[in-house]
Amino acid sequence: MGYIRALGYIGIGAKDLDAWQEFATRILGLQVTRVRDAENADTLFLRMDSRHHRIAVRAGDDELSYVGWEVASEADLDQQARDLEAAGVAVKEDPQLAELRGVNRLIRAQDPAGFQLELFYGAAVVSTAFVSPTGVRFVTKDPKGNDLGLGHIVLVAPNADEMIDFYLRVLGFKVSDYITFKPLVLTFAHVNPRHHSLAFAPAPEGRKPFIDHFMLEVDTLDGVGRALDQVRTREISVTASLGRHTNDEMVSFYMKSPSGIGVEYGTSGKLIDDETWAVTNWDAAQFWGHDRDHTH
Repeated sequence: MGYIRALGYIGIGAKDLDAWQEFATRILGLQVTRVRDAENADTLFLRMDSRHHRIAVRAGDDELSYVGWEVASEADLDQQARDLEAAGVAVKEDPQLAELRGVNRLIRAQDPAGFQLELFYGAAVVSTAFVSPTGVRFVTKDPKGNDLGLGHIVLVAPNADEMIDFYLRVLGFKVSDYITFKPLVLTFAHVNPRHHSLAFAPAPEGRKPFIDHFMLEVDTLDGVGRALDQVRTREISVTASLGRHTNDEMVSFYMKSPSGIGVEYGTSGKLIDDETWAVTNWDAAQFWGHDRDHTH
């Protein structure tokens, strides 16, 4: 059984925090709090809803630092820890790190590609209302008020099959569908009604595992369009033009963050129901758009 309920947060390293602060505020529409942490490193906490933050950007190398997956309760955290240990995965509880992340309890482990996983419960929420600098509202809950998480991430690794087995078998993710560009197969997985919180792509042997992109969803097409206008005005690299995906029906565009990590910014993503959902295998990633050849 899977105990993970949502993609709670991610941590990113960045060589240029000033550029990230501008990007997060002016383009993404996130509230930014800049602090110096216990190790005297500058950190940006990026807020998008009632949570204290969903993204932390810390001075360092331009890369994905960690991924925080949320469980519902302390009992679920303990059971997930036992499942990981039973699968031969080393698990460490880290109270100091839990305090830094603003959660009640946290355990950490590594997935088969070496990404740092943080499983937690009891996220910090803020009583003051979230107000976006650009006026957008982010989709982090379903119509019933259940948490959908910050969005999704796409991980690329040479051992993609091993990664998929680990997340499905040990962590309880469920396959949503596939997109096949022979011989390449992309695998999409969910933990709640959001079509996917995690997707996998294979990398060539010898290539270091990396995050291709993370996705943020806003509630209107106008919000996406205004962000795209700002991206063009500021001459930020657009890596895929506006388009609609086949599998999750998201209308979105892709851009490059100051860390070089891709960001998908979209709206109208599909919600799915496990009781009625059937896995399919698409032959294309988009119905239209998402042109990667003429995007500057």
